[in-house]
Parts: sequence; structure tokens; C-alpha cells
Amino acid sequence: MSLSLKTLALTVCLAALGGCVQDPAPSAAAQLVEPEPIVLPPAPKRALNVGVYNCIDTTGQRRPSGSSQELSSAVPMDCTPYLIDAVRSLTPGYMFLVERQHVDELLRERQLATLALNGGVAQPNARKLNMLRVAEILLVGQVVAYDRQTRQLSGGVAIGGAGITGSVITDLVTFSLRAVAVQTGEVLAQTIVTKSITSQEIGGHLSRVFPTTILDVELGGGVNEPVGLAMHEAVRTSLMQLTDKGIHAGWWD
Repeated sequence: MSLSLKTLALTVCLAALGGCVQDPAPSAAAQLVEPEPIVLPPAPKRALNVGVYNCIDTTGQRRPSGSSQELSSAVPMDCTPYLIDAVRSLTPGYMFLVERQHVDELLRERQLATLALNGGVAQPNARKLNMLRVAEILLVGQVVAYDRQTRQLSGGVAIGGAGITGSVITDLVTFSLRAVAVQTGEVLAQTIVTKSITSQEIGGHLSRVFPTTILDVELGGGVNEPVGLAMHEAVRTSLMQLTDKGIHAGWWD
């Protein structure tokens, strides 16, 4: 095999790895990943009032690095935005989402608004704020496990001074979501979803002996599945399963 053919073969192998990447490429401009709506049967007559408190990481796992100490967490410590986005992606009419994570700030602003509208004293025709909706169901979510390197595959091949090596490592993140009835405190349903997070590495080398010198070429690269996108999928899937259980249990009847 000629030098040009060997170089071409290594380049194709490395390019094939990049083709597996589905997350947005690095860019100075913001890139939006539009979530697909969660399609459900026709909406019921009345939506359930749903509150979302803190959705946190309880694993305590840290992101692996070459340093002796790494303070960054393996998954986002607050997954509430993912859960809120998932609820907002449901077919309209199923859930009316109320704010509970920052309810203290909300109540403080309502007090200030009441003073501003009434001028500090009772007015006969003063506008009034509507009452806050009380949640009927609380959605409680948390990351319960992050397992590293649950699967690791590696291999390589070399011929005629040209070789290629690669490895695939799979981590697992587990997300739990439960619905709690506000009126009774009963845990109505719970779902647990496990999502894989895959990392790939590939490298190649080429050696060529010339009459007066030796040429060594090495190429390599790696791809890590974004943890944020994996969490996004795990939360959406968990909410879909929980909603399906609610439909069959008659929450909207």
C-alpha cells in the first residue's frame, strides 16, 4: 500500500468518527436545539395544576480529569430547567405549570405590586392581583446514579507500518421522577430512566522509512456525548412515562 493510500485510509477513519457526532459543532454564535413536542392523546377538559420544586443531583459524582482534584460535577447539579422544558413540551391542556422553585421571590413581588396598585392604602376601585394557583401535583425529580465506564471496548490493527486504534466507553446516568398528590401526600407514580453517555476515541499512526530519514505520523481524536443532552432526553422520557401512567390511572378524570 502506498503512502498516499495509507494516509487517505487513516483520514477516512478519523472522519468517520466525526460523522457520529450529533451535538452542535463549536461556534461563537448561540445554537438553538429545538425540542420536539411530546405528543399525547387529545387534552382533557381541565389541566392539572403542577408544581416543580428543586430537581437536583444526589449522586455527588465529579467529572473525571487528569488533575488531583476536580470540582465540576459529572451532571448538572440543578436539572429543574430540563424538567420545566419537558413539561412545557407536553401537548397543551394536560398540565398547568406553576412556579415553586422561586416562590419566595414571587410572593415578595406580589406584595410590592399590591402596594403599588393600591397606593399604600385601600382604594375602592383599585385593581387586585389574581390568586395564585395551588398545585394539585408536585413533580419531584432527581439524578439518583451516575455509573462510570459500565462498558469499555477497545481494539486496533496495524499493517505495513500503518495502524489504527479506537475505544468506546459508556457511562450511565439514572434519573427518577415521581408525582406526589398535594392533598394527601400520596406518591401517585414514579418512573426511573437510565440513559447511556458514550465517549469515543480513535487514533492512527503511519511509519515510513526513507533512505535518509524516517517519517512518523500520528492522528487522533475523541468525541464525548454531551451530558446536558443526555439529561434532557432522560427527563423527557421519564415525564412521558409518568404522564402515561397518570392517563391510565385517571388523574384527569
